[in-house]
Amino acid sequence: MLSVIISFLTWLYLSAVRCVFRLLWLPAGPTKFLLPPIDDPALVQSACTLALWIRQRKRSAESIVEAFRRRVEAVNPIINAVVDERFEAALREAREVDQRLDACTQEEREETGRAQPLLGVPFTAKENVLVKGLSCTHGLVLRRGMKAERDAEVVCRLREAGAIPLAVTNVPELGMWIESINPLYGRTANPYDVSRTPGGSSGGEGALLASCGTPLSIGTDLIGSIRIPSFYCGTFGHKPTSGWVSLDGCRCLPYKNYINRKITVAGPMCRSVGDLVVFLESMAPRAAGLAARVADTDIGALKIWWVDGLDSPWCRRTEKSLREALHAAHQHLQNSFGATTCRFQWPMDMVHAVDIWLNKLAGENKDEPSLLTDMKNRKGTVNLLEEWLRWVCGRGRHSFTLLTVSTSLKYFYKKFLNPRFDWRNAQKKMLEILGQNGVLLMPVMPEVAPFHGEPQCFWKDMNFTAIASATELPSTSVPLGLSKEGLPLGLQIMTTPGNDHLSLAVAAALEDKFGGWISPSPITI
Repeated sequence: MLSVIISFLTWLYLSAVRCVFRLLWLPAGPTKFLLPPIDDPALVQSACTLALWIRQRKRSAESIVEAFRRRVEAVNPIINAVVDERFEAALREAREVDQRLDACTQEEREETGRAQPLLGVPFTAKENVLVKGLSCTHGLVLRRGMKAERDAEVVCRLREAGAIPLAVTNVPELGMWIESINPLYGRTANPYDVSRTPGGSSGGEGALLASCGTPLSIGTDLIGSIRIPSFYCGTFGHKPTSGWVSLDGCRCLPYKNYINRKITVAGPMCRSVGDLVVFLESMAPRAAGLAARVADTDIGALKIWWVDGLDSPWCRRTEKSLREALHAAHQHLQNSFGATTCRFQWPMDMVHAVDIWLNKLAGENKDEPSLLTDMKNRKGTVNLLEEWLRWVCGRGRHSFTLLTVSTSLKYFYKKFLNPRFDWRNAQKKMLEILGQNGVLLMPVMPEVAPFHGEPQCFWKDMNFTAIASATELPSTSVPLGLSKEGLPLGLQIMTTPGNDHLSLAVAAALEDKFGGWISPSPITI
């Protein structure tokens, strides 16, 4: 009886909040179908196709970079994703690629393609990933005007693969929220509906990628920062096995042991699974041979688990449209591939998934500078009472969400060290169930892209993504079409460390069935 009452109160709270936000956005006028049409065929091609066109000289690298430059300039006033760019330098580098390829024979070009599979293809990165000469503020007012003095290692690797950095995109302040808004660069909007959030902290990348402003995106994921924007923006995103992709240079403020962290990963966001695979192979030496492993995966031999909710009255129920899409996905895998599918039972109380994640975060942040120190750009410690008073008076230097997160961590930090939230216990249980041949299909979030500000009312929504981060499990976010409101549907596929090829192979099968990314703007080519 108690669980029924709690579930009803949760539903009542959810309904009231949703009504409030709908009313707040009523005076805004039209919020959908605002992006200009796509008028260049290069913009909707996969990165692999673009690289092939460049090598075969069907299109010059310069014309492709120029096409994405024009697209960024067309969509950015609407979605506010790009915060700094290097268009002229990128065009110059593209011309150098063209000159080099024009001097080669066809055989030499093919050999170049094997050594540099992304030659001439532009890419973007979230703003906390260092790209030399571009903004690296992490949305912090005290870092206004600061530029990266070097490239992050992942950027260096992509350059070695021939890719060309084009711009950096918006993030939440210090990356500490699942919406991309900060006092320096403002708020990024979802291209499918500008009244909705694109997610975070890689929300700038998600919005730009879905808008065809970039073919390849670098994201980082702490509690869903790749998967949530990919889901909200209808693209593919992969949280790889911890340690596969170097974190060197993936944070504006240095940490003593950041590059050895397991809770944070860097990874790819793309509009196709094929691009995810090639991008990841270029980013991570340990992903060598991934494409072959994905192609060789027998989906029919996998144990496919699925779950459509958190099974707790304290957490909101997953939206019907998302549950139906997930059921259609696992039924397709069973009917078309003969895979064994089974409903998953959570081995822990999922209302505490974020607490388990915080337990791991607290352990990995031991001996590192505090969030309150980071808010001061490492020059002292912020006074929370003063900052809250400034915010209330309309003179705030920090976002509401960062102040809320920092206050919660300051006063409830010791709670997360409680042994009952030990992430190792959760990891052990998940590994035992999934084994070496299992994947788990589950929601990324319990609702489609919410209104701006709405996620602040539902912190427990992050339990789906938190459990994968806390237990170091790789996970792939997959789009599954659009809802009746025209917003992306999707799910995530979790597997065990080192078995990224399993989730990617299942993602490729679902892409073939459900069509993958769907453009938020008309295509007139």
